[in-house]
Amino acid sequence: MNEASVQHLKPLSACVPDLKNRARKRIPGFAFDYVEGGCNHEAALHRNRQALDAVQLRADYLAPYSPPDLSTTLFGQDYAAPFGIAPLGLTGIVWPNASLMHARAAKKANIPYVLSTLSTSSIEDAAACAEDNFWFQLYPPSDLAIRADLIKRAADTGCKNLIVTIDVAAAGHRPKDIKNGLAIPPKITPRSVFQSALRPQWSIATLKAGLPQFASILPYMKDLSNIQDVANYVRNTLKDVVDEPMLRTIRDSWQGNLIVKGINHADDALRAVAAGADGLIVSNHGGRQLDAAEASINTIESIKAAVPEHIVVMADSGVESGVDIARFLAQGASTVFSGRAFLYGVAAHGEAGAEHTIDILRDELQQVMSQLHCTDTSQIQRHKLNRNTE
Repeated sequence: MNEASVQHLKPLSACVPDLKNRARKRIPGFAFDYVEGGCNHEAALHRNRQALDAVQLRADYLAPYSPPDLSTTLFGQDYAAPFGIAPLGLTGIVWPNASLMHARAAKKANIPYVLSTLSTSSIEDAAACAEDNFWFQLYPPSDLAIRADLIKRAADTGCKNLIVTIDVAAAGHRPKDIKNGLAIPPKITPRSVFQSALRPQWSIATLKAGLPQFASILPYMKDLSNIQDVANYVRNTLKDVVDEPMLRTIRDSWQGNLIVKGINHADDALRAVAAGADGLIVSNHGGRQLDAAEASINTIESIKAAVPEHIVVMADSGVESGVDIARFLAQGASTVFSGRAFLYGVAAHGEAGAEHTIDILRDELQQVMSQLHCTDTSQIQRHKLNRNTE
């Protein structure tokens, strides 16, 4: 991507809310609702925002100043910034090849990129774009042969970091998606046709690319004859409930770093560590699974305190700015992942939007660190303002 083509986006989209507003105007309503929405009454979604806003940081303006260094080391690999692109499912309904756009942007910026099992790009294609920045997120199939093959395919690409998501014991109840017919199988309704017709750029791009499919699991669906068979397969075979015994089984079959995503309290963190996890992602799935879940920003400190020091504790859920990244770092996260922001980016500006989203988050984080007089990201914790102090 030409640098000039990204730089000209700054006046158009100066922050993630700008990307969101532009995305709303460029993609159909059902696709936007899928990205923006949470489960049930969206209480957890709003709780994430409120809890992040409550974290305040104290600047030490007269302390010695040096320009901030955002670089970090994670599982022995050096990255340019302490944030990455979270695993995102069904990316193709937001914009064709969105996952590959994200993967290329992550490699160029040298940040982690995580591919979801339910992405519309394959393990092999995404890994070829992200190269050594490629991580894979596994929804373990109940079919053991398919599970083993997915893990093998990730390993064959050179992937060193496998993320197992544990907080999807049941499908999230998302009323917006239900009303929009965005289910398995998807329903084409007069409403969705009308919404698509109102977004000609999206419609033309989607027609050229073809309807999105679950690319990584497509090889296992060769004998399925119709969309209902595919729906039954996804419901009954694709995702199994992850508990500690299953996590131990996956640990035995994976030689790289095992990371458990969906941790939201210390007890589960300790179970994950006992099962052999090398890292944790503190997360409530962005408010998309359990509407009564506590905000991740409120649980990370107790989780980090409970696990051994060598366990890498990361976080996601609700990240909409570099300020939010700083807030998570202040609570003890070593790396912070964002999802929705990156989908808004490609929806708003295509491939250039993937790079521009990284630029926005990096520039905002750098500005916060400069204000705080932080030389590196490890120092941000010192600037957290305790609620009991002024």
